[in-house]
Amino acid sequence: MTVEVSSFKVDFGLPYAPENLLDGDPQTAWVGGGVGPGVGQWIDLVFGVPVRVQRLGIFNGHQGEGQYDNFRRIRAGRIVYPDGVETKFWLRDEPGEQVVECRGRPFKSVRIVVDRVFPKGEATAIKKLAVSEIKLYLSLMPSPDEVANPSGEPEQLPVMTTTDPEFVVPDEMAELLREFYVRHTSLADDFALLFAEDVRDHNDFQFEIFKEIQRQQRTYRKLRSAKVDTSGLGLEMVERDGAFARVRVFGSYVARIDDKDYPMEEDSVFVVSKEADGWKIVEIEGQEF
Repeated sequence: MTVEVSSFKVDFGLPYAPENLLDGDPQTAWVGGGVGPGVGQWIDLVFGVPVRVQRLGIFNGHQGEGQYDNFRRIRAGRIVYPDGVETKFWLRDEPGEQVVECRGRPFKSVRIVVDRVFPKGEATAIKKLAVSEIKLYLSLMPSPDEVANPSGEPEQLPVMTTTDPEFVVPDEMAELLREFYVRHTSLADDFALLFAEDVRDHNDFQFEIFKEIQRQQRTYRKLRSAKVDTSGLGLEMVERDGAFARVRVFGSYVARIDDKDYPMEEDSVFVVSKEADGWKIVEIEGQEF
C-alpha cells in the first residue's frame, strides 16, 4: 500500500512527509503544504489489489508532544471512492483515534478530501493542516450492506459520536437542539419558544419573514407537513461555563416531504443558556434567524 497527498510542508529532513500517515506512530504527522488553511487537501490510500475498507481510524492533527495546537485539524471531509460515490464525515477537535465508517466494498484506492478545518479564521492562516496517523480496518468477506444493497447505491453511514464525558451533551440539551431542526424545517408556530426570552421576539420576527418567503415560493404547505429525522446528527460539548454552553451539532438530518427524502448537511455551533423553564437557544454562531 502507498499513500499520496495533494501537498506536504517541506522542511529540513522531511519531518512532515506523507509516509508518516502509515508509520504506526501518532507522534509523527503529515502536514499539508501550499497556501491556505488546508481546505481541499486530499490523501489517497492506494492498494495493490482491491480491498474492503470497513473503517478508517484517523488521528486528527499533529499528536506529537506539545504539537496539537500548533497545527490545524480536520473538521469535516469526504471519503471519495473510484466509482464516484462520496460519503461525508465529521471529526471532533480532540486527540486520539476517531473512527470513520466506510462502504466496505472492494476498491483499489480511497481518497480523503478535507472540506472544513479547525480552527477557522484567517488570523491563524500560518497554521498548516496536519494528520498524525491513518489506520485501516479491513474485511475479507462481503459486507452485510453489500449483500443487502447489491446495486451499489450509496448508503447512509452513521455519524460518529463521542463517549468522552467531557464532550457528551446532556439529554435535555440534545433534545432542545434536535427539536430546533424539526420545528425550523416544518415551520412550526412554536419555533420561537426554543429561544431564550431576551432573544425570542427578534428570532420570531426573522422566522415570520422566512415563512412568508416560503409562502411566496409556494413551498409553505409542503414544509408544514414535513417529517424530520435527526438521528444522523452528532452533538458534542464545545464549552460549558455554569448556565451557558456551546454545543456543536454536525452530521445530517433528513426531511421527508411528499414521500421523498431530502438529506441536509449540518455543522453549526449553538450557544444555549439555562433558563427557569429549561435550556434555551441564545444564538447560532455566524447565523441569524
